[in-house]
Amino acid sequence: MEEMAEAIGLTSVLIIVTTVTVFFYFVYNHLINPETWEKYGVKQAYVGLMEPSAMAEKVLREHGDTVGVTRPLMFLITRDLALLKNVLVKDFNCFSDRWYKIVSTSPASRGVFFLDGADWKRIRQLMSPSFSTGKLKQFSSHIQTSALHLADAVQACARADTLVKVRHLAGQYATSIIARTAFGLHTDCIGEENDDQFTYSAKNMFKLRTTLGRLLIVALLRFPTLHNFIVNTLRIPFIDEALPSTRDYLNAVLEHAIADRERAEQEDSGACHNDFLQSLVSVKVAAQTVQEENIKLTKGRSTLKKIITKQEIMNQSVFLILAAFETTTTTFQFMLYFLAKHPNIQEKAYREIRQVVKSEEPTHKELAELGYVEQVINETLRLYPPVPHITRNALETRTYGNITIPVGSTVLVPIRDVHRDPKVYPDPETFDPDRFSEANKATRDPMSFMPFGWGPRLCIGMRLAYLELKIGLVQVLRRVSLELNENTVPRIGEEATVIYRGFPQVDPAIEVCAKLRH
Repeated sequence: MEEMAEAIGLTSVLIIVTTVTVFFYFVYNHLINPETWEKYGVKQAYVGLMEPSAMAEKVLREHGDTVGVTRPLMFLITRDLALLKNVLVKDFNCFSDRWYKIVSTSPASRGVFFLDGADWKRIRQLMSPSFSTGKLKQFSSHIQTSALHLADAVQACARADTLVKVRHLAGQYATSIIARTAFGLHTDCIGEENDDQFTYSAKNMFKLRTTLGRLLIVALLRFPTLHNFIVNTLRIPFIDEALPSTRDYLNAVLEHAIADRERAEQEDSGACHNDFLQSLVSVKVAAQTVQEENIKLTKGRSTLKKIITKQEIMNQSVFLILAAFETTTTTFQFMLYFLAKHPNIQEKAYREIRQVVKSEEPTHKELAELGYVEQVINETLRLYPPVPHITRNALETRTYGNITIPVGSTVLVPIRDVHRDPKVYPDPETFDPDRFSEANKATRDPMSFMPFGWGPRLCIGMRLAYLELKIGLVQVLRRVSLELNENTVPRIGEEATVIYRGFPQVDPAIEVCAKLRH
């Protein structure tokens, strides 16, 4: 009875919060907020409570390439590449900060993707060495091992005549790589029906929201202080996007790992690892040593640029797990689906792999020569970029031609809609890797393809993602061919149902048929 009463009480609180938030949302937009885009030379559209990706698709389809909306904030939505070049590159210092933040108790909400100003610049600089060319070459052996296990699992499905659960396996593959290369952890569940705890936590870091939950979060975008109060002070789990169980598990794992790394480095035991976590711990220990030697401090903080706290290491580590998992898993799932759907394209990619790759583990030189395989990856990323939109806040007012972007407004870059602009990509819904041949790329503005963003805030892990996708695809296609039939999801002749919950997802999840090649 007590549990039932507690549940009823929580439901009542949620109903009250939802009602009050939506009420103030509409009052603000209809009565208090007089700002309109017309006075800035931009056509304005009127929308209700819509998620940003859906909102961008709707207004661009109905009103053209550059549109302003004022709900929930002053948004300029544009796929005009000349305008985007100014925002993302030429005037980056005026548009360096993002608008969107995850309001959550998860450390991932304070990852480098969401940081602004000096904090973003400092953390980005500290993370960059972990994704250098030299580091990627060192990571290759770990990626190769995981890719071989992935191919084994797909091959086992072919031998048993069972369907390949693509997202499930791709998630295990992505997580095994990030666990090993970033944290020195060994996961060994690729091909298993049940995930190990680390893999499960990476896959389920954030929960799926109900329709009511999504609408409430969209409404709360106008009131970030209230949103933070509900999540971080009242700790109402309904609005917190993080799952408490996975949050607590990852926090515990990383707390223990950081403590071990700090102890080993301070004791100079020779047990230091060569991974992402170690590089950040080394910075922390070095800065600590400097401070203890009474190097000049300014307002309690070292004048050194290379300084990072334990909590910041936690934040970047959890965010890296989320980003690495979603990027690779989402793209790999769609890529295998498209290859199963288009056997002629699959066969062309397979022939190239056979011709170029001569060893069991492809070398970096061989991978670089897989031009058509890269075209397949790029066409997948064009249709389904892992992050469908990005944002930039205007820190100063800027005017470009007849359009003014006022200070305090936000530019929403609809990556998915840029990639599907029929003026740039004829028949944009069709999967056609030949769009990315050297000859065809030369006819387009490079900014028409930005699956990992553009400019100084380009995704730091982009090259690692390409490496994982290429090696994984090579090993899978060497063993099996993929196809759709009457038992797969979707069946032959049907289309996958894609929905957007932050990242593009397929519901129900894709399952393809694998046939042994030899």
